Amino acid sequence: MHYDPIECGMRIARLRAECGLTQIQTADKLNVSVQHYRAVEAGRRSASIELLAEISNTFHVSLDYVILGKKPEMRLVCLKQELRKVITSLEKMEKTL
Repeated sequence: MHYDPIECGMRIARLRAECGLTQIQTADKLNVSVQHYRAVEAGRRSASIELLAEISNTFHVSLDYVILGKKPEMRLVCLKQELRKVITSLEKMEKTL
């Protein structure tokens, strides 16, 4: 695996689109100029590690995923799904009390 600014920008653009945000809204959330953010998404400019960390935090994904495209291990994905089920069950139980 290696860092490819174009692939990284494409991942960031996908994350933004999945959240239903515009480039302007995202740049505002990240406290960067729209021009800078657009250049990062297009792969014309590399983001600082601070900005990459903020993107990771904003979109709730790992820094490994943002930078390298490394997907979370399946066991973690399964664990998160199970945890969501437990939380949902507890919320339903709470409503009956």
